[in-house]
Amino acid sequence: MNGRRSGLESRVPKYLAIYRVLADRIAGGHYPADAPLPAQRELVEEFDVSLMTVRQAIQALEADGLLETRHGVGTFVRAPGFSYGLTGLRSLAQELVEQGIELETEVLGADLVDPPADVGARLRVPPGGRVLAVERLRGAGGSPLLLQTSYLAPGVGGRVDVERLRERSLYLVLEELGTPVREASETIRAVALTPPQAEVLGLPPGSPALLSCRLSRGDGGVPLVDDRALLVGDTAITAERAASGTELSYGPPS
Repeated sequence: MNGRRSGLESRVPKYLAIYRVLADRIAGGHYPADAPLPAQRELVEEFDVSLMTVRQAIQALEADGLLETRHGVGTFVRAPGFSYGLTGLRSLAQELVEQGIELETEVLGADLVDPPADVGARLRVPPGGRVLAVERLRGAGGSPLLLQTSYLAPGVGGRVDVERLRERSLYLVLEELGTPVREASETIRAVALTPPQAEVLGLPPGSPALLSCRLSRGDGGVPLVDDRALLVGDTAITAERAASGTELSYGPPS
């Protein structure tokens, strides 16, 4: 075995040369997010190296967050992660756009519904009242990042043009309507995707996700939107602590 079949660099360890080739293919979209990596035996044949060398390269790619192993299924290109600051009043969409991510939004549905009891209580919906529920799938580069359901308070939902949400953040739309978000409360917890959620997100049922529940309020603390957002992929919450305060964010684990 000489490791030269695919033009590997000769002055670096073979596993590192394979790492660089595969990393370039991932970055260039040859192996898109959530796509399976070729079988290890195929890579052994392609690069003319030992199985141990291929495994070393794969382990290095996993350590750097480019690949993930799904037990019993195989090794896959990891979906892109992102950081999300928990300070300030930016929406999820605004957070992504400000990081340079070209966000893609698909409106899956918009219907008047009887809100779940907890949502109705937070939005101060009277008994028998209904709210507009908008479900959106947000992603980048063809890979899903989050599944979001927004329940709009009765005084707001009837004024929102749902079609505009394909191109604009809900926060921006509310601001344009003269009802800007002034404050918000948010909780985040770890969950496992249910079969319906997993099907929409293109992931196996039971895959890990973070569930963000955010209540956004306007002037005088009037509730405007109750959001439920599922963020997919391995995501870690981190804190930067200093005497001046604490800044929280979440993104891919290091």
